[in-house]
Amino acid sequence: MIDLLHEWLEGRFCNKIQAFSYPSRYAMIQVTHKKISDTLFYGEQAYNYRSKKPYRQFVLEPQLLDDGRICILNYDIENKRQFENCRGIDKITRDMLQLKQGCNVYLTYDGTKFVGGLTGCDCYVKWNGRDTYLQNEIELTSDTYRVKDLGFDQQNHQQIWGSKYDHFEFKRLPK
Repeated sequence: MIDLLHEWLEGRFCNKIQAFSYPSRYAMIQVTHKKISDTLFYGEQAYNYRSKKPYRQFVLEPQLLDDGRICILNYDIENKRQFENCRGIDKITRDMLQLKQGCNVYLTYDGTKFVGGLTGCDCYVKWNGRDTYLQNEIELTSDTYRVKDLGFDQQNHQQIWGSKYDHFEFKRLPK
């Protein structure tokens, strides 16, 4: 099962159809996941109009748990700008990674897709100078990647960033 997740996770994804269909609701975004070792994936997210300047860079480490679920650990990368556009990612080492505490994503496989996400209030994200926490929902198939990220204020728990409509609908791009 972990091999299937690795296969489906790796690649480039874009929500062009969704963004063109609902331009006032969804920005056009590209997501890239590229394998850098047997267990680690480098990732970046970028707006289409700034595809060479990702707004988010990260490393993921999917792990199969004893109960059959998959836990994806999320890491920040030291000096991440040097890896923009997947340049030199073979030089990323574990000592350059910092685990994002409270940001583990849990997925299950239902026979056709991986589903799950991140719940709770422990995945902290600084957003426009504000202290927020992230929750999300994820669905991954062989050719689609659906994500709904929601950011909430740590004090009053009101949503202040993320999708106000529904999941971002990414389609796998050809290699």
